[in-house]
Amino acid sequence: MGNLDFPKVIAAAAVSPLGVLSLLVLVIAMIALSFFRRSGDSIKLVVFGGLLLSAVGFGTATMMAGQSSANAPEPDHTPAPENAPTAQPLLPSSPAPSPGAAASMTGLWSSGDGFSFRFAQTGQTLTYDTIENGARTGSGKGRIEGRHVAWHYVVDADGQSGDCLGTLSGDGRMVTGQCASGGGKPWDLNLHKQD
Repeated sequence: MGNLDFPKVIAAAAVSPLGVLSLLVLVIAMIALSFFRRSGDSIKLVVFGGLLLSAVGFGTATMMAGQSSANAPEPDHTPAPENAPTAQPLLPSSPAPSPGAAASMTGLWSSGDGFSFRFAQTGQTLTYDTIENGARTGSGKGRIEGRHVAWHYVVDADGQSGDCLGTLSGDGRMVTGQCASGGGKPWDLNLHKQD
């Protein structure tokens, strides 16, 4: 017990509802042990029953809250009809480039670490395939608005996914920004156009 790093244990357990529930059960058990150690058996039984019912109730509420967020409907990514009102963009607003200066991300891009990305742009919609050693290893979909780009990617092998946000350079040959996967630490995004 003396060798445990309690702040790390608490931080690791606090990332999930079940971890919080287990911390709650441990804390209540330690408090009950110290308060009711010298009490009679009938008092210990009543206290134990109350604590058990409280923990079961909290656990049920936690699990139901987790299920309702997991069952939340996915956003609809189908294009809206032309006459439908448009939603506000998710990307920061930027002035639209002049028609002569409009850049396209269509083409082959490289991250410099062995991965290539073949982008296709239709209007503001982006799609791409990730290529490593000549084989497709993932894909992504997103949008470009002005010089701001955003996309969601999926790795074919394990289904890992994440999001990237970046800015297209003025000459349309470079994208810089950040990507993140789930709750992981973000990493820098640096793409260079190859063709």
